[in-house]
Amino acid sequence: MQELQLQVKCFNLKYTLECGQCFRWEKLSDEKDTYVGVIFDRVLKVRQIGDNLYIRSSKAENLENVVKKYFDLDNDYKVIEERISKIDTNVNKAVKNTSGIRHLNQDFFETLISYIISANNNIPRISKSVKEISKRYGKKIIFDEKEYYLFPTPEELKNVSKEEYRSCGVGFRDGYIQNTVKEILDGKIDFEKVDNMTTEELRKLLLSFKGVGPKVADCILLFACNRQEVFPIDVWVERVMSVLYFKEAKGSMSKKEILKYADEKFGNDAGIIQQHLFYNMREGMM
Repeated sequence: MQELQLQVKCFNLKYTLECGQCFRWEKLSDEKDTYVGVIFDRVLKVRQIGDNLYIRSSKAENLENVVKKYFDLDNDYKVIEERISKIDTNVNKAVKNTSGIRHLNQDFFETLISYIISANNNIPRISKSVKEISKRYGKKIIFDEKEYYLFPTPEELKNVSKEEYRSCGVGFRDGYIQNTVKEILDGKIDFEKVDNMTTEELRKLLLSFKGVGPKVADCILLFACNRQEVFPIDVWVERVMSVLYFKEAKGSMSKKEILKYADEKFGNDAGIIQQHLFYNMREGMM
């Protein structure tokens, strides 16, 4: 069992794990401020006390690098938050309320499938479906005398039927998942080349998968590909933008208009600003 302690600045574990960008973490009821989650090829148990993270893992290999990459710890979020807080009073207030949110660098394939499941869905149901797919088809890991399951690879999902997906609670998205797995196995996307693609090239490719619309594509770009200029729009973001920026507009603003505004006003920091605005609105802070 590997253990690791890391010093962190401008990082809030709770906000980062509970702001809606991931689906494989659970807060433990019997251990204060402690979360356990499955990422990549291992299970992590993480607790934050002040500026220290205490991490235990099912796998020792390369642990520090994995944790730093996943939580984006090599980026200076103090600088980012100072910069975006100068944009306007709305962003300033949101950042003060939820300082320490970081973007997670998640596994591309898992994020793709998870966000296909997320369409017209809620977080508890998404998490339940992702957990069930992992339990049925992923590799089992014993950690702290409990069973956990890695998210399955495309090869491990090769022969899963639509009916089997549906029995995992994914509903009408069963065919989308089956089709996506098949297209990936047929070579439609090369995971090794994703980082070298432009954001627009990658967005166009993602949108070519059935079940991937603009919001889902942008979530994948932001949460798995670290494209921090991307501004996903869901009902919460639409609401917060309407309340804070388009109060005087007659009728609701279109998503195209919101995207244009976010691009011009928020620029390359649009993604991290989106997370702050989203979490503030969902939690009733704005």
